[in-house]
Amino acid sequence: MEWLQQECGLTMKYETVRQFVRHKLQAKLKVPRPRSLKQAAAAIATFKKTSAWL
Repeated sequence: MEWLQQECGLTMKYETVRQFVRHKLQAKLKVPRPRSLKQAAAAIATFKKTSAWL
């Protein structure tokens, strides 16, 4: 919302922007998947360092 105001000078309600993005652009809000409490922090750090997409 703030980005639209700063960059484009537009003031819109959140729901209006969400509906436009969801229905006209056919995009979905991206949220991270929940993590298991059993995961080791060291294993996560190693994965992030060695994965090709990061």
